[in-house]
Amino acid sequence: MAGLVRVYIATSADGFIAGPDDELDWLANPTPDAQVPAGVLGFEVFLAEVGAMVMGRRTYDVVRGMGGDWPYGGTPVHVRTTRMLDDAAPATVRAVTGPIDACLDAALEVAAGRDVYVDGGATVRDALDAGRVDELIVTVVPILLGRGVPLFAGLRRRHPLRVVSHLDYGGGMVQWRYRTV
Repeated sequence: MAGLVRVYIATSADGFIAGPDDELDWLANPTPDAQVPAGVLGFEVFLAEVGAMVMGRRTYDVVRGMGGDWPYGGTPVHVRTTRMLDDAAPATVRAVTGPIDACLDAALEVAAGRDVYVDGGATVRDALDAGRVDELIVTVVPILLGRGVPLFAGLRRRHPLRVVSHLDYGGGMVQWRYRTV
């Protein structure tokens, strides 16, 4: 069985995934999976279902700039970029170029039947516009940023969604789970 193409992301109440200077300090501290309310999909549980990831270069640079351990462990990560990655890139990371369809096909092959995680505003929008996203898990954080990096602004067409669930994540956050129609 082929894996799904999934988005797992947090956004401000006004639809931004980062502040104007890519800052993420507004994000609530993640709740350990052991304390995640019933039905809510925690990041570690989600990542365990993933066989490969496709992320944009801007997202990669922001995550690398945060320091600390690489949050994706041994998951193969394909970074969409036209620039070389630095020599310090994790061993599981490789640069990819080309249309989103080719990037997702390559990630699905590497995932070997498991899901592919898509991250980064432009990459998510490209995957949606290509009709390749099966599921979106969007956690809305109760803050208005006013400006920043948008999640959905710039889509080239409308995308009807079916709500699978909406659950209280705690701390005022709500996790929405959608399937594309």
